[in-house]
Amino acid sequence: MSVPWRLWIVVQTALAWYITAFGLQPGLGGLWWPVAGLWAAVAWASFGLSVWAAGSLIVLGVLIDFMTEAPIGAWPLALLSAYGVALVAWDRSPPMPMIAAELVAVFGGMVAAGLALAAAGSVAGQTGFSRDGLLYDFLLTAALYPAVRFILIPASIRGARR
Repeated sequence: MSVPWRLWIVVQTALAWYITAFGLQPGLGGLWWPVAGLWAAVAWASFGLSVWAAGSLIVLGVLIDFMTEAPIGAWPLALLSAYGVALVAWDRSPPMPMIAAELVAVFGGMVAAGLALAAAGSVAGQTGFSRDGLLYDFLLTAALYPAVRFILIPASIRGARR
């Protein structure tokens, strides 16, 4: 993995943290807000398995844990679960169209993240630890992904994955 790619992951991690922090402000509590970490997990999986991507997702997840007062490890587990499902979808074995791989990566990743959050919350005894309306946040995240992926995935990767 090249140095520019590593720097790009760090910049995207900081941007995802900022987007998440902005949406958790007290005045915006009632609005639906995208989970930017899920965008990163799904998009970075298109590059293949990367320790830098996984490490950045763990750091981002811990920051989200602190921002949302979730049990420590809940969001890293959720983001890594989404990353894992997206890696399997992007592998495309047996071969399938790229749009199908992206749909499986996005929606499968969200299901995996939701299950991971539910499991972490039930183990910690805090089943309702996240914001109300997390399902709507996930749906908004999925709806905005087609536009955001052009920022997160360079054109060279999009062309190579066809």
